[in-house]
Amino acid sequence: MKIAYLDNLWYLVLIFGAGLLLALWTWARDQRDLKILSLQNLVLSPELAWARRVVKSLFLLAGLFLVLLGALRLQGKPVPEDLDLRGSDIVVVLDLSKSMLTQDMVPNRLEAAKKAVLSWMQGQDGDRVGLVAFAGEGMVQVPLTLDLQAVSVVLQSDDTDVVGKGGTDIGKGIREALTVFPKENPDKRGRAILLLTDGELTDRASNLDEACQEAKKMGVPVVAVGLGTPQGKPIPDGAFWGQETFKRDETGNVHISRLDEGTLRKIADTTGGLFVSGDNGDNLGSIDKVLENLQKTEMKGKGGVKRVEFAPSLGWMAAATLFISTIL
Repeated sequence: MKIAYLDNLWYLVLIFGAGLLLALWTWARDQRDLKILSLQNLVLSPELAWARRVVKSLFLLAGLFLVLLGALRLQGKPVPEDLDLRGSDIVVVLDLSKSMLTQDMVPNRLEAAKKAVLSWMQGQDGDRVGLVAFAGEGMVQVPLTLDLQAVSVVLQSDDTDVVGKGGTDIGKGIREALTVFPKENPDKRGRAILLLTDGELTDRASNLDEACQEAKKMGVPVVAVGLGTPQGKPIPDGAFWGQETFKRDETGNVHISRLDEGTLRKIADTTGGLFVSGDNGDNLGSIDKVLENLQKTEMKGKGGVKRVEFAPSLGWMAAATLFISTIL
């Protein structure tokens, strides 16, 4: 069993809890009122009348419970299915350097990037998605797959400690992403790199221009999403005696990390991609519109998995229980 909309769980638990408390209060009140009416000979069988109201309320509660389960999108175990999907191949390249912890986005650049990618993947049925993380070096975390749930699980667990080597080497991230794509592309399937970074290169980074030229030669455009603001903010670096500390440069001054829009625009222009400013949620939400123009090809008979959806059955069961409650 799996709950797809786990974020809504506590809200719906509160709603059901409120309904249950209301039912208990109503039962107690009805039992008291029926007892008074029976003493005045206005009700022949107060116990039977109260029991009928309890049963009616139980059906109402059951219907509410089933509706809430459906709202949580309860799912069963994964089952294999045949594929007949149209889509593209997209590799997400995520910057996991320390500068992504800068809080000029809410709550910080890294979490804003992860939220944007997770939101984008919700509507990508048919696309194969891979995941590459980079800082001072690049690493493939998930190869191209139709199992976007697997990509989501890995993405949500990513932090700045995943990549062993510190720094920001965008060129290595792009080169690592290019290795994920099949060398041959007979179907001319649309391919792209979705790069999410602040663009702030560190010293001794590899040649970024060469990586961009390699992507251009392979026909893989880079959609460069810039995280952060031009004004920037200091990079958090733990705490000392309860006081937050920030990273400092070689001269001892607090380093201000800023969005390097120029570098990211150059990456996008060189590879035939696009630049998306990620300084606010609305711009991040436009990623899907940027990528929807990629050429999509059919994928048939390769097999896949899909979880059983219980929401339709829960809807019918909820309707039946609520109908029974109205006729009791």
